[in-house]
Amino acid sequence: MLPDDLRESAYQAIALARFTIHPDGSVDVALVRPTQNPRLNQLLLETLRSWHFFPAMKQGHPVESEQDIRVHFNIE
Repeated sequence: MLPDDLRESAYQAIALARFTIHPDGSVDVALVRPTQNPRLNQLLLETLRSWHFFPAMKQGHPVESEQDIRVHFNIE
């Protein structure tokens, strides 16, 4: 949920997040293309760090992988 002060200023933004998914399913995330709003970027990172993934599999074993995800904001 976005704070009211961020919601009140209507804008559109797109961020690109890169997830490194470890064999145990834990993730590291970085914004490779952040929005222009530093506070929104911080809230986004806090949220994305709570996401969970199943690791990629290779020959029946979990392996590390990377996944880029584009996050679209349309706040009105």
